[in-house]
Amino acid sequence: MELSRHISFAILTIAVMTVSALLLEHSGVLARAFRTEILARVNDGDVVKAADISNAALR
Repeated sequence: MELSRHISFAILTIAVMTVSALLLEHSGVLARAFRTEILARVNDGDVVKAADISNAALR
């Protein structure tokens, strides 16, 4: 008697969707959806030096 190997339709569908999403992301179509850009501006007054911290700890 020969056994048939049955692949679940749900597992096959999830695998195809995952591979498709990875290929779309790799090709750049979904690149903006998964990219986060951090824009920051630092002023001179915002910078804390180690000397400032140690002086404050000694007070």
